[in-house]
Amino acid sequence: MDKHILIKYFSGKATPEEEALIIDWAEASPENYRHYLNERKLWDALTVNSFVSIQDPKDKSLLFWKIIGVAASASLILLLSWQQYQRREVSLYSGIQTITVPPGQRAHLMLEDHTSIWLNSNTTLTYPKTFSAEKREVTLDGEAFFDVSHNKEIPFIVKTHRYNVEVTGTTFNIYAYNKGTESFEAALLNGSIHVHNSTNNNERIVLSPNQKVTEVEGVLIQSEIDYPDHFRWREGLICMDDMPFDILMRKFAIYYDMNIVIENKALNSYRCTGKFRQSDGIEYALKVIQKDLNFTYERIGTDNKETIIIR
Repeated sequence: MDKHILIKYFSGKATPEEEALIIDWAEASPENYRHYLNERKLWDALTVNSFVSIQDPKDKSLLFWKIIGVAASASLILLLSWQQYQRREVSLYSGIQTITVPPGQRAHLMLEDHTSIWLNSNTTLTYPKTFSAEKREVTLDGEAFFDVSHNKEIPFIVKTHRYNVEVTGTTFNIYAYNKGTESFEAALLNGSIHVHNSTNNNERIVLSPNQKVTEVEGVLIQSEIDYPDHFRWREGLICMDDMPFDILMRKFAIYYDMNIVIENKALNSYRCTGKFRQSDGIEYALKVIQKDLNFTYERIGTDNKETIIIR
């Protein structure tokens, strides 16, 4: 693959034909996809860690190849889902960095302590470039999968809009969007985590592997993980197992950043089971569900974002 086309694609300047060419090439073989990911890592490391602003893709590509050695050793290696360029807001002077994942995409990053984090669509993560000697603390608005580097002396804390999660080293998933929903869920795959109310430290739950805690009407309910495929969103899949229609539509509204209005309330009794690729988009998912469920929908534009009305 021509490197200049890759540079244009990463910088958001590729034509639709060039975008299709790159996607087809990346999907053609595992070797191509690995090569794509390597180039993506290097580009993101350069973009995040460099103060240089260059408008011409060709000029930027020359700089890019000159300082690959510096970029490859950067403390932050950010890997975006490989469909479009991701916006990042980085406050390098203050040492605080914020990453926002656009609707319909995912992102992966490695923190300076070697903690690995996957971020789901429409998610924002704020974290320091360098952790303190007392604690490792990040703030999450959205959904993320954490593989925390073990350090018994320095706890890792994830702050959300309602609850905080504290660990020393483990693997877990947090669903905590604060975008029109107050839902919260923490699911533990390995190790141990403490979940506590951010305003009331006495409300605390300790999870064991394969357990989750879900907020139901303001109360944390502990239970077993019944469907691990939920966490396959890291692969770009939206997986459902007997999920109510209105809950699925609520997730779609968050993932694709749109309003969804269900006018036919009888649809809410329908239970959804199956898998969708997030990249296929919401209309594809709705058309598949229409094969089993009788409804129509209308997609309209608004000043702020699109709305889908389901009848």
